[in-house]
Amino acid sequence: MRNTFHEALDEITEDVLKMGSLVQEAVHDSLKSLVEMNSELAKKVIDRDAEIDEYDLLIEEKSVVLQAEHQPVAGDLRLLHSVSIIIIHLERIGDLAVNIARIVRKFTLQKDNHMDREVLDLLVEMGNVVKTVLNRSLESFNKKDYKLAAKLDSIDTAVDELQRMVLKKLYTSATSNKEYVKFITNVSMIARYLERIGDQAVNIGERVQFFLTGEYRVFHQ
Repeated sequence: MRNTFHEALDEITEDVLKMGSLVQEAVHDSLKSLVEMNSELAKKVIDRDAEIDEYDLLIEEKSVVLQAEHQPVAGDLRLLHSVSIIIIHLERIGDLAVNIARIVRKFTLQKDNHMDREVLDLLVEMGNVVKTVLNRSLESFNKKDYKLAAKLDSIDTAVDELQRMVLKKLYTSATSNKEYVKFITNVSMIARYLERIGDQAVNIGERVQFFLTGEYRVFHQ
C-alpha cells in the first residue's frame, strides 16, 4: 500500500515538473517574442496556456484523490499541500507570460512602437534574472534543496531595481503624445508582469522550504 502511495506521489511530483517546464518555456518565449517583435511566437505563448491550465487541474485532482485514499501525515501531507500552492503560482506565472505576449501582439500592429534600445535591454536583463529565479525555484523543488530555495529572494531583489530603472527611463522621456502614453503604459505593464513572475517564483521557493522543514516562519522573513 505504501509503495503504491509513494509511486502516486512521485507521479504528482513529475507532473509538477512537467508543468514547470511548460511555464519556463512560456516565460522564455514571451521574452523572445518581445525582443524579436515576433507576433507568431507571442500567439504560440497565448495558445499553449491551455496546456498549463490542464496540468493545474490534473495535479489538483490527483492530489485530492491521493489524500482521500491514503490520508498521508507529516512530510507527505506537507508536500501535497505545498504542491497545491506551487501549481497556483505556476499557473499565475503562465498567465503573466501570456499578458506579456498579448502586449507584444499589440506592439507588432503599430508602425512605431517607440521601443528604446536601452529600455529593451533593461527588460531583457529583468527577464534573465526572472528566468534564473524561476529555474532555480523548480530545481529546489525537484532536488528538495532548502539552501537553494532560501537564496531565491536575494536573487530576485535585482528585479525590483531594474523595474525602477525601466520606469525612470520611460517617464524621463514622457511626452503628452497619446501614442507614447499608450506605449509607456504597456512597457510599464511588462515590467510589472516580470516583477510579479519573480515574486511568484520566490513564493515557490518558500513552499519548498515549508514542506522540507514544516516551519511557517519562512513566509514571514
